Amino acid sequence: MLLGIICNRKKHIVDELQSVTHMYLEGVAEYMNVQPVLIPSPMGNGRFDAAPILDRVDGILVPGSTSNVHPSRYDMAETEAHKPFDTARDEAAFQTIGQAIARNIPVLAICRGFQELNVICGGSLNPTVHELDRRLDHRMPESEEKDEKFGVQHRVDFTPDGYFHDLLGVDSAQVNSLHWQAVDRLGDNLSVEATAEDGTIEGIRHTSASYCVGVQWHPEYQAGENIISKPLFADFERAMRAAAKA
Repeated sequence: MLLGIICNRKKHIVDELQSVTHMYLEGVAEYMNVQPVLIPSPMGNGRFDAAPILDRVDGILVPGSTSNVHPSRYDMAETEAHKPFDTARDEAAFQTIGQAIARNIPVLAICRGFQELNVICGGSLNPTVHELDRRLDHRMPESEEKDEKFGVQHRVDFTPDGYFHDLLGVDSAQVNSLHWQAVDRLGDNLSVEATAEDGTIEGIRHTSASYCVGVQWHPEYQAGENIISKPLFADFERAMRAAAKA
């Protein structure tokens, strides 16, 4: 089976590059039996067509990035707090996620992907959740050690009888946290599946799709206690196989 993974577009010396962090590829290799295929964001001409890609892949993984969804996508004016941007990634992700949902192609959206899924469904984002009253600082810890950057930071509570509660058989778990933007207004047809201790939405599911799940944390790499990654990726693969047979 083929798993499409959306790329980020970044500056590189005198040119640009299309990239996916190796942690996503390593996570897929560890937890899934699929062949990853990278999906480049639009090039210089700006044209992108998700349809022929979705004709061939069995699932879509939407990874995180240091860039943010441009606020014009949810009818807000651009500010310094919203930066940095990757509008090419926006175009690729919005087309791909939207069409995948319409086709019932399974989607797993992580971090920036989680935020894109919310915006695609009509939701909005807060660019600086750590500045809100009584909220935790969800940003990446300042450390040179990978295990400290991606180690557990806070608890998430699972919605009773929701996706994660049923998948894992527990009420809560510890997760890592590397984001400064967060859900403000929840999008249409999305159910809240996990919330942080401070009320920040950390897990969502599209209620009319066969399989479309978003997480604000990083299951592809989590140092320390981790009861989520293996069953989550395994269930994503199960959904891909089921959809392929349908």
